[in-house]
Amino acid sequence: METPGATRATTPPEVSPELLQPLVAVVAILGELGATPGDVPLARPPGSLRAGLLALVAKISRAMGHRHREATRLRHALATTRATTGTTPEPTVVPPVDPAVPKATVGDAWATVATIAREWREAVALVEATWTTVAGDAACLRDTCGTAATTGATTGVTTGHLAAAMAEEAKAYQELLVAARALPVASELATAVSEVAAHRTRVAEAGAGLQAASEATEKTAVAMVETAVARERGQRAAVAHEPLGRLVAACQGATSFYCHLRHRLEGIEATVAAIAAQHGGPEGGRGGPEAPGVAQEGPGVPEDLMAAVAVAETLWEASGRLAQGHLLGTLREARGLLVTLGVPNATTAATVAQRCRDATAALSGLLPRGPQ
Repeated sequence: METPGATRATTPPEVSPELLQPLVAVVAILGELGATPGDVPLARPPGSLRAGLLALVAKISRAMGHRHREATRLRHALATTRATTGTTPEPTVVPPVDPAVPKATVGDAWATVATIAREWREAVALVEATWTTVAGDAACLRDTCGTAATTGATTGVTTGHLAAAMAEEAKAYQELLVAARALPVASELATAVSEVAAHRTRVAEAGAGLQAASEATEKTAVAMVETAVARERGQRAAVAHEPLGRLVAACQGATSFYCHLRHRLEGIEATVAAIAAQHGGPEGGRGGPEAPGVAQEGPGVPEDLMAAVAVAETLWEASGRLAQGHLLGTLREARGLLVTLGVPNATTAATVAQRCRDATAALSGLLPRGPQ
């Protein structure tokens, strides 16, 4: 019998250590970003690059710490169902009966299997959704840093602008001195009054010009400082932009891993639902039409279904073991680097990098490559 989605169960592209590599890459890149001195202020929430990365770490930690009991429950439920139907081949040892599988009809047993398969698929979908969110947030940080890098590189207030403003201020000061020294001389009183009034007007105008020039110089100086700050921020943003691009790709790779697993479980769930329907389960009535791709072979558990479940269980548990054994502790170290605003701890940075290399070396043991 052909089980939907089961024929691809052991092809090398779908079961290989490379599938887990993005999970390691995410932690390694976070450690790399944490080891880079300084922060990048951002014009919008979360306010700075490090604050955004710390928010990502919290979500990644939740995604990596997923439960994985559903895989074992489904395998045990199928083995128990096989024993219930009397089709357990010798000398297979049936695991202890899962409490969730009642000693009832074949239809009830398959209905329980269908429920467990659905719960497992929903758990995987939740992890996948979290990684999708993380990838989107990382992309926003990358794009914002890209904008900051471009802005810092194109800001144009320089020392030349300040020198020009100071020259204008000096010129205005000289004009004020000239206006103040040009005292009126008149023999007649009426003429003298008129000249004095005109003199005062010229002095007032020269004084106003000097004040305006002084304000312009001050604004130029402030703008030059802001330019220096923007350029420094732009340089830091430019440094962070490249690893952020790799972080986005790694998060998308992690999303693809769980998407791949979810698709497998959807195939398993569809097959189980079709078999349950054949035996009067909740997905259909007794005696209903045969489901596509599921032959009427009696109550037995198809071997290819068991194989598909075994592959899915390997993928799910391998990601859990990778997280528990290697990545979650390393992720906490990377978070410590991101929290530090001063000079990063070189020893911690080296530890994160080494642990990620160790995790990469362990991938082949966690998820052996399928047959060639």
